[in-house]
Amino acid sequence: MQPATSLLALNFALAGAREGFGPFLGVYLQQRGFDPATTGFAMGLAGLAGLLATTPVGALIDRTAYKRAGLAVAVLGIAAGAVALVSTDSLWLIGLSQLVIGVADTSIAPLVAAVTLGIVGREAYGAQVSRNEAFNHAGNAANAALSGVLGYALGLRYVSIAIVVMAVASCGVLLGIDKGSIDHGTARGGEQDERSTARVLFGTRPLLVLAGTVFAYQTANGAMLPFLAQARTAAGADPSLTTGVMTVVSQATMVGAALLAARVAQARGHAGVLSIALGLVVFRGILAAFATSWWLVVPVQVLEGLAMGMGGVAIPALVAEIMDGTGHATAGLGGVMTAYGAGATVSPLLAGLVAQYLGFAASFVALAAVAAGGLAVWMVGRRALGTRSPTGQTDGASAEPV
Repeated sequence: MQPATSLLALNFALAGAREGFGPFLGVYLQQRGFDPATTGFAMGLAGLAGLLATTPVGALIDRTAYKRAGLAVAVLGIAAGAVALVSTDSLWLIGLSQLVIGVADTSIAPLVAAVTLGIVGREAYGAQVSRNEAFNHAGNAANAALSGVLGYALGLRYVSIAIVVMAVASCGVLLGIDKGSIDHGTARGGEQDERSTARVLFGTRPLLVLAGTVFAYQTANGAMLPFLAQARTAAGADPSLTTGVMTVVSQATMVGAALLAARVAQARGHAGVLSIALGLVVFRGILAAFATSWWLVVPVQVLEGLAMGMGGVAIPALVAEIMDGTGHATAGLGGVMTAYGAGATVSPLLAGLVAQYLGFAASFVALAAVAAGGLAVWMVGRRALGTRSPTGQTDGASAEPV
Protein backbone atom coordinates (compact mmCIF):
# COMPACT_ATOMS: atom_id res chain seq x y z
CA MET A 1 0.00 0.00 0.00
CA GLN A 2 1.37 3.44 -0.96
CA PRO A 3 2.12 5.74 2.03
CA ALA A 4 -0.48 8.32 0.94
CA THR A 5 -3.10 5.58 0.68
CA SER A 6 -2.08 4.25 4.09
CA LEU A 7 -2.77 7.72 5.49
CA LEU A 8 -6.38 7.41 4.38
CA ALA A 9 -6.80 4.00 6.03
CA LEU A 10 -5.09 5.32 9.16
CA ASN A 11 -7.45 8.29 9.41
CA PHE A 12 -10.47 6.02 8.97
CA ALA A 13 -9.35 3.67 11.75
CA LEU A 14 -8.12 6.40 14.10
CA ALA A 15 -11.40 8.27 13.83
CA GLY A 16 -13.43 5.66 15.66
CA ALA A 17 -10.84 5.16 18.34
CA ARG A 18 -10.06 8.80 19.09
CA GLU A 19 -13.73 9.73 19.23
CA GLY A 20 -13.85 7.66 22.42
CA PHE A 21 -17.29 7.89 23.97
CA GLY A 22 -17.62 11.27 22.29
CA PRO A 23 -21.29 12.26 21.98
CA PHE A 24 -22.40 9.14 23.90
CA LEU A 25 -20.66 10.28 27.11
CA GLY A 26 -23.26 12.91 27.95
CA VAL A 27 -26.25 10.60 27.71
CA TYR A 28 -24.30 7.78 29.39
CA LEU A 29 -23.61 9.95 32.44
CA GLN A 30 -27.20 11.20 32.30
CA GLN A 31 -28.36 7.58 32.52
CA ARG A 32 -26.07 7.04 35.51
CA GLY A 33 -27.86 9.86 37.37
CA PHE A 34 -25.48 12.82 36.92
CA ASP A 35 -27.03 16.28 36.47
CA PRO A 36 -26.15 18.54 33.48
CA ALA A 37 -23.58 20.62 35.38
CA THR A 38 -21.74 17.53 36.66
CA THR A 39 -21.91 15.96 33.21
CA GLY A 40 -20.42 19.12 31.73
CA PHE A 41 -17.63 19.00 34.32
CA ALA A 42 -16.75 15.40 33.49
CA MET A 43 -16.83 16.05 29.77
CA GLY A 44 -14.69 19.14 30.18
CA LEU A 45 -11.87 17.27 31.91
CA ALA A 46 -10.69 15.67 28.66
CA GLY A 47 -10.49 19.11 27.11
CA LEU A 48 -8.59 20.41 30.14
CA ALA A 49 -6.02 17.63 29.82
CA GLY A 50 -5.62 18.43 26.15
CA LEU A 51 -5.27 22.13 26.95
CA LEU A 52 -2.30 21.43 29.20
CA ALA A 53 -0.62 18.82 27.01
CA THR A 54 -1.10 19.89 23.39
CA THR A 55 1.64 22.49 22.93
CA PRO A 56 4.37 20.49 24.76
CA VAL A 57 3.34 17.42 22.78
CA GLY A 58 3.60 19.37 19.52
CA ALA A 59 7.08 20.60 20.41
CA LEU A 60 8.13 17.04 21.25
CA ILE A 61 6.78 15.72 17.94
CA ASP A 62 8.92 18.26 16.06
CA ARG A 63 11.98 16.68 17.68
CA THR A 64 11.18 12.96 17.55
CA ALA A 65 11.47 10.39 14.79
CA TYR A 66 9.17 7.96 16.65
CA LYS A 67 5.91 9.39 15.33
CA ARG A 68 4.34 6.02 14.46
CA ALA A 69 5.05 4.66 17.95
CA GLY A 70 3.59 7.82 19.46
CA LEU A 71 0.37 7.30 17.53
CA ALA A 72 0.11 3.69 18.69
CA VAL A 73 0.58 4.66 22.35
CA ALA A 74 -2.00 7.44 22.05
CA VAL A 75 -4.72 5.34 20.43
CA LEU A 76 -4.24 2.47 22.89
CA GLY A 77 -4.44 4.99 25.74
CA ILE A 78 -7.85 6.12 24.51
CA ALA A 79 -9.09 2.53 24.36
CA ALA A 80 -7.84 1.84 27.88
CA GLY A 81 -9.48 5.01 29.19
CA ALA A 82 -12.81 4.12 27.57
CA VAL A 83 -12.82 0.64 29.12
CA ALA A 84 -11.95 2.10 32.53
CA LEU A 85 -14.70 4.73 32.21
CA VAL A 86 -17.50 2.18 31.83
CA SER A 87 -16.13 0.03 34.64
CA THR A 88 -17.01 2.48 37.43
CA ASP A 89 -19.72 4.84 38.69
CA SER A 90 -17.25 6.95 40.66
CA LEU A 91 -17.10 10.53 39.35
CA TRP A 92 -13.43 10.75 40.29
CA LEU A 93 -12.49 7.59 38.40
CA ILE A 94 -14.56 8.74 35.44
CA GLY A 95 -12.69 12.03 35.64
CA LEU A 96 -9.33 10.24 35.72
CA SER A 97 -10.31 8.23 32.64
CA GLN A 98 -11.25 11.46 30.90
CA LEU A 99 -7.85 12.94 31.71
CA VAL A 100 -6.09 9.94 30.15
CA ILE A 101 -8.34 10.11 27.09
CA GLY A 102 -7.76 13.86 26.83
CA VAL A 103 -3.96 13.63 26.80
CA ALA A 104 -4.00 10.72 24.34
CA ASP A 105 -6.56 12.31 22.04
CA THR A 106 -4.79 15.66 21.92
CA SER A 107 -1.61 13.92 20.75
CA ILE A 108 -3.22 12.31 17.72
CA ALA A 109 -4.01 15.37 15.57
CA PRO A 110 -0.46 16.83 15.62
CA LEU A 111 1.04 13.37 15.13
CA VAL A 112 -1.15 12.68 12.10
CA ALA A 113 -0.42 16.17 10.75
CA ALA A 114 3.33 15.65 11.12
CA VAL A 115 3.25 12.20 9.51
CA THR A 116 1.13 13.55 6.64
CA LEU A 117 3.39 16.56 6.04
CA GLY A 118 6.45 14.32 6.23
CA ILE A 119 5.05 11.90 3.64
CA VAL A 120 3.41 14.16 1.04
CA GLY A 121 5.32 17.45 1.49
CA ARG A 122 4.20 21.05 1.87
CA GLU A 123 2.72 21.60 -1.62
CA ALA A 124 0.44 18.54 -1.51
CA TYR A 125 -0.42 18.93 2.17
CA GLY A 126 -3.68 20.87 1.85
CA ALA A 127 -5.19 18.44 -0.65
CA GLN A 128 -4.07 15.44 1.41
CA VAL A 129 -5.58 16.94 4.58
CA SER A 130 -8.90 17.24 2.74
CA ARG A 131 -8.78 13.55 1.81
CA ASN A 132 -7.60 12.60 5.30
CA GLU A 133 -10.53 14.44 6.85
CA ALA A 134 -13.01 12.79 4.49
CA PHE A 135 -11.81 9.34 5.57
CA ASN A 136 -11.65 10.50 9.19
CA HIS A 137 -15.30 11.49 9.12
CA ALA A 138 -16.26 8.31 7.29
CA GLY A 139 -14.58 6.40 10.10
CA ASN A 140 -16.45 8.46 12.66
CA ALA A 141 -19.74 7.72 10.92
CA ALA A 142 -18.99 3.99 10.83
CA ASN A 143 -17.99 4.04 14.48
CA ALA A 144 -21.08 6.03 15.46
CA ALA A 145 -23.31 3.55 13.66
CA LEU A 146 -21.60 0.60 15.35
CA SER A 147 -21.66 2.35 18.72
CA GLY A 148 -25.33 3.23 18.32
CA VAL A 149 -26.21 -0.39 17.57
CA LEU A 150 -24.15 -1.65 20.52
CA GLY A 151 -25.63 0.94 22.85
CA TYR A 152 -29.19 0.29 21.71
CA ALA A 153 -28.92 -3.51 21.79
CA LEU A 154 -26.63 -4.07 24.77
CA GLY A 155 -26.34 -0.78 26.67
CA LEU A 156 -24.16 2.30 26.39
CA ARG A 157 -21.23 0.80 28.29
CA TYR A 158 -20.69 -1.62 25.37
CA VAL A 159 -19.75 1.33 23.13
CA SER A 160 -16.23 0.72 24.45
CA ILE A 161 -16.07 -2.42 22.27
CA ALA A 162 -16.16 -0.30 19.11
CA ILE A 163 -13.39 1.92 20.48
CA VAL A 164 -11.11 -1.04 21.21
CA VAL A 165 -11.73 -2.56 17.76
CA MET A 166 -10.82 0.69 15.99
CA ALA A 167 -7.74 1.14 18.18
CA VAL A 168 -6.41 -2.29 17.23
CA ALA A 169 -7.14 -1.58 13.56
CA SER A 170 -5.21 1.70 13.82
CA CYS A 171 -2.15 -0.10 15.16
CA GLY A 172 -2.36 -2.57 12.28
CA VAL A 173 -2.31 0.23 9.71
CA LEU A 174 0.61 1.92 11.47
CA LEU A 175 2.67 -1.24 11.11
CA GLY A 176 2.18 -1.01 7.34
CA ILE A 177 3.62 2.50 7.02
CA ASP A 178 7.34 2.44 6.20
CA LYS A 179 9.17 4.69 8.67
CA GLY A 180 11.53 5.65 5.85
CA SER A 181 8.67 7.30 3.96
CA ILE A 182 8.44 10.09 6.57
CA ASP A 183 10.77 13.07 6.02
CA HIS A 184 11.08 14.44 9.55
CA GLY A 185 12.61 17.73 8.40
CA THR A 186 9.63 18.41 6.16
CA ALA A 187 7.29 17.23 8.93
CA ARG A 188 8.46 20.03 11.23
CA GLY A 189 8.31 22.71 8.54
CA GLY A 190 12.03 23.08 7.84
CA GLU A 191 15.09 23.57 9.98
CA GLN A 192 14.83 25.21 13.37
CA ASP A 193 16.88 28.29 14.31
CA GLU A 194 18.22 29.29 17.71
CA ARG A 195 14.89 30.66 18.98
CA SER A 196 12.90 28.69 21.54
CA THR A 197 9.57 27.15 20.64
CA ALA A 198 7.74 29.56 22.95
CA ARG A 199 9.39 32.58 21.32
CA VAL A 200 8.47 31.39 17.84
CA LEU A 201 4.85 30.69 18.79
CA PHE A 202 4.20 33.91 20.71
CA GLY A 203 6.13 35.93 18.15
CA THR A 204 4.06 34.74 15.21
CA ARG A 205 1.11 37.12 15.32
CA PRO A 206 -0.91 35.42 12.55
CA LEU A 207 -0.79 32.22 14.58
CA LEU A 208 -2.18 34.05 17.63
CA VAL A 209 -5.07 35.45 15.57
CA LEU A 210 -5.86 31.96 14.33
CA ALA A 211 -5.62 30.51 17.86
CA GLY A 212 -8.11 33.05 19.22
CA THR A 213 -10.53 32.28 16.42
CA VAL A 214 -10.20 28.53 16.92
CA PHE A 215 -10.91 28.96 20.64
CA ALA A 216 -14.25 30.63 19.86
CA TYR A 217 -14.99 28.08 17.13
CA GLN A 218 -14.65 25.09 19.44
CA THR A 219 -16.23 26.80 22.45
CA ALA A 220 -19.32 27.33 20.32
CA ASN A 221 -19.33 23.96 18.60
CA GLY A 222 -17.97 21.48 21.14
CA ALA A 223 -20.99 20.91 23.37
CA MET A 224 -23.82 21.33 20.88
CA LEU A 225 -24.17 17.69 19.83
CA PRO A 226 -24.01 16.08 23.30
CA PHE A 227 -26.30 18.71 24.84
CA LEU A 228 -28.77 18.47 21.97
CA ALA A 229 -28.76 14.70 22.55
CA GLN A 230 -29.42 15.30 26.25
CA ALA A 231 -32.29 17.67 25.39
CA ARG A 232 -33.88 15.05 23.16
CA THR A 233 -33.33 12.35 25.80
CA ALA A 234 -34.94 14.54 28.45
CA ALA A 235 -37.93 14.85 26.10
CA GLY A 236 -38.28 11.05 26.06
CA ALA A 237 -36.17 9.92 23.10
CA ASP A 238 -34.02 6.78 23.36
CA PRO A 239 -30.49 7.96 24.27
CA SER A 240 -28.49 5.42 22.25
CA LEU A 241 -30.61 5.68 19.11
CA THR A 242 -30.81 9.49 19.33
CA THR A 243 -27.09 10.01 19.79
CA GLY A 244 -26.19 7.43 17.17
CA VAL A 245 -28.47 8.90 14.51
CA MET A 246 -27.33 12.46 15.23
CA THR A 247 -23.68 11.50 15.07
CA VAL A 248 -24.04 9.48 11.86
CA VAL A 249 -25.85 12.37 10.14
CA SER A 250 -23.16 14.89 11.08
CA GLN A 251 -20.23 12.59 10.32
CA ALA A 252 -21.64 11.53 6.97
CA THR A 253 -22.07 15.19 6.06
CA MET A 254 -18.49 15.91 7.13
CA VAL A 255 -17.16 13.50 4.50
CA GLY A 256 -18.57 15.62 1.69
CA ALA A 257 -17.75 18.87 3.51
CA ALA A 258 -14.07 17.93 3.84
CA LEU A 259 -13.85 17.26 0.09
CA LEU A 260 -15.81 20.44 -0.64
CA ALA A 261 -13.37 22.44 1.49
CA ALA A 262 -10.53 21.70 -0.94
CA ARG A 263 -12.56 23.12 -3.83
CA VAL A 264 -13.60 26.20 -1.84
CA ALA A 265 -9.97 26.75 -0.79
CA GLN A 266 -8.93 26.92 -4.45
CA ALA A 267 -11.17 29.95 -4.91
CA ARG A 268 -11.21 31.60 -1.47
CA GLY A 269 -8.16 30.22 0.32
CA HIS A 270 -8.27 28.29 3.59
CA ALA A 271 -8.97 31.54 5.47
CA GLY A 272 -12.23 31.85 3.53
CA VAL A 273 -13.10 28.24 4.32
CA LEU A 274 -12.76 28.93 8.05
CA SER A 275 -14.97 32.03 7.73
CA ILE A 276 -17.73 29.93 6.19
CA ALA A 277 -17.35 27.29 8.92
CA LEU A 278 -17.77 29.91 11.67
CA GLY A 279 -20.90 31.31 10.04
CA LEU A 280 -22.41 27.83 9.87
CA VAL A 281 -21.79 27.32 13.62
CA VAL A 282 -23.69 30.55 14.38
CA PHE A 283 -26.68 29.43 12.30
CA ARG A 284 -26.54 25.94 13.81
CA GLY A 285 -26.69 27.22 17.39
CA ILE A 286 -29.70 29.40 16.69
CA LEU A 287 -31.54 26.58 14.93
CA ALA A 288 -30.67 24.12 17.74
CA ALA A 289 -32.51 26.32 20.23
CA PHE A 290 -35.76 25.54 18.37
CA ALA A 291 -34.98 21.88 17.55
CA THR A 292 -37.83 20.19 19.39
CA SER A 293 -38.45 17.56 16.69
CA TRP A 294 -36.44 15.39 14.32
CA TRP A 295 -37.43 17.71 11.46
CA LEU A 296 -35.12 20.33 12.95
CA VAL A 297 -32.58 18.06 14.68
CA VAL A 298 -31.44 16.56 11.37
CA PRO A 299 -30.77 19.96 9.71
CA VAL A 300 -28.89 21.03 12.85
CA GLN A 301 -26.63 18.01 12.49
CA VAL A 302 -26.14 18.62 8.78
CA LEU A 303 -24.93 22.11 9.70
CA GLU A 304 -22.54 20.58 12.22
CA GLY A 305 -21.19 18.30 9.53
CA LEU A 306 -20.60 21.20 7.16
CA ALA A 307 -18.96 23.39 9.80
CA MET A 308 -16.73 20.70 11.30
CA GLY A 309 -15.79 19.21 7.94
CA MET A 310 -14.67 22.55 6.54
CA GLY A 311 -13.01 23.72 9.77
CA GLY A 312 -11.16 20.43 10.13
CA VAL A 313 -9.47 21.02 6.77
CA ALA A 314 -8.90 24.77 7.10
CA ILE A 315 -7.24 24.86 10.53
CA PRO A 316 -4.24 22.55 9.96
CA ALA A 317 -3.75 23.90 6.44
CA LEU A 318 -3.63 27.48 7.77
CA VAL A 319 -1.10 26.46 10.43
CA ALA A 320 1.09 24.81 7.80
CA GLU A 321 0.98 27.99 5.70
CA ILE A 322 1.79 30.24 8.64
CA MET A 323 4.60 28.08 10.07
CA ASP A 324 6.23 27.07 6.79
CA GLY A 325 10.00 27.51 7.07
CA THR A 326 10.08 27.96 10.85
CA GLY A 327 10.95 24.39 11.83
CA HIS A 328 8.14 24.48 14.39
CA ALA A 329 5.13 23.43 12.29
CA THR A 330 3.86 20.76 14.70
CA ALA A 331 4.45 22.98 17.72
CA GLY A 332 2.44 25.67 15.92
CA LEU A 333 -0.40 23.22 15.36
CA GLY A 334 -0.04 22.20 19.00
CA GLY A 335 -0.45 25.82 20.04
CA VAL A 336 -3.58 26.25 17.95
CA MET A 337 -4.93 22.94 19.19
CA THR A 338 -4.30 24.17 22.74
CA ALA A 339 -6.76 26.94 21.97
CA TYR A 340 -9.06 24.28 20.48
CA GLY A 341 -8.71 22.26 23.69
CA ALA A 342 -9.48 25.33 25.76
CA GLY A 343 -12.66 25.75 23.76
CA ALA A 344 -13.48 22.08 24.23
CA THR A 345 -13.06 22.56 27.98
CA VAL A 346 -15.11 25.73 28.24
CA SER A 347 -17.90 24.59 25.91
CA PRO A 348 -19.54 21.89 28.07
CA LEU A 349 -18.95 23.94 31.22
CA LEU A 350 -20.69 26.96 29.69
CA ALA A 351 -23.48 24.91 28.14
CA GLY A 352 -23.96 22.87 31.31
CA LEU A 353 -24.29 25.90 33.57
CA VAL A 354 -26.65 27.73 31.22
CA ALA A 355 -28.75 24.58 30.72
CA GLN A 356 -28.91 24.02 34.47
CA TYR A 357 -30.40 27.43 35.21
CA LEU A 358 -32.00 28.63 31.96
CA GLY A 359 -32.66 25.46 29.96
CA PHE A 360 -31.17 23.76 26.94
CA ALA A 361 -32.47 26.30 24.39
CA ALA A 362 -30.68 29.13 26.17
CA SER A 363 -27.44 27.15 26.18
CA PHE A 364 -27.54 26.81 22.39
CA VAL A 365 -28.14 30.56 22.00
CA ALA A 366 -25.16 31.26 24.27
CA LEU A 367 -22.94 28.98 22.16
CA ALA A 368 -24.12 30.68 18.96
CA ALA A 369 -23.20 34.06 20.44
CA VAL A 370 -19.66 32.81 21.09
CA ALA A 371 -19.38 31.68 17.46
CA ALA A 372 -20.59 35.09 16.27
CA GLY A 373 -17.87 36.75 18.36
CA GLY A 374 -15.26 34.42 16.87
CA LEU A 375 -16.44 35.20 13.34
CA ALA A 376 -16.15 38.94 14.04
CA VAL A 377 -12.60 38.52 15.36
CA TRP A 378 -11.64 36.41 12.36
CA MET A 379 -13.06 38.81 9.79
CA VAL A 380 -11.19 41.73 11.38
CA GLY A 381 -7.95 39.88 12.07
CA ARG A 382 -7.57 37.55 9.10
CA ARG A 383 -5.69 40.08 6.95
CA ALA A 384 -2.87 39.82 9.49
CA LEU A 385 -2.52 36.14 8.61
CA GLY A 386 -0.70 36.72 5.36
CA THR A 387 -1.82 33.28 4.15
CA ARG A 388 -1.30 32.37 0.53
CA SER A 389 -4.16 32.94 -1.85
CA PRO A 390 -5.04 30.37 -4.51
CA THR A 391 -2.81 32.29 -6.95
CA GLY A 392 0.16 32.08 -4.61
CA GLN A 393 0.08 35.73 -3.52
CA THR A 394 -0.08 36.74 0.11
CA ASP A 395 -3.15 38.38 1.59
CA GLY A 396 -2.11 41.10 3.98
CA ALA A 397 0.76 40.96 6.44
CA SER A 398 3.63 38.52 6.31
CA ALA A 399 3.26 35.18 8.01
CA GLU A 400 6.88 35.19 9.13
CA PRO A 401 7.50 35.25 12.89
CA VAL A 402 8.29 38.67 14.32
